[in-house]
Amino acid sequence: MTRKTFFSDSRNWDLINWKSIVILKRYMTRFGNIKPRKYTGVPVKIQKKIRRAIIRARELGLLPYIK
Repeated sequence: MTRKTFFSDSRNWDLINWKSIVILKRYMTRFGNIKPRKYTGVPVKIQKKIRRAIIRARELGLLPYIK
């Protein structure tokens, strides 16, 4: 049984980029770590895209490394 997530629909995959800070914050803990797939329920392909986008946003100073 797979969990229904926002990214279950492939049309929403384009929303994952370093500019979508509000979406990326949902996949981070309150301390600034990236949430694992166990808690988010997204597929591996999407989790890798989210991780890459979070790292890029951190390097540009849009997201914090730690709080």
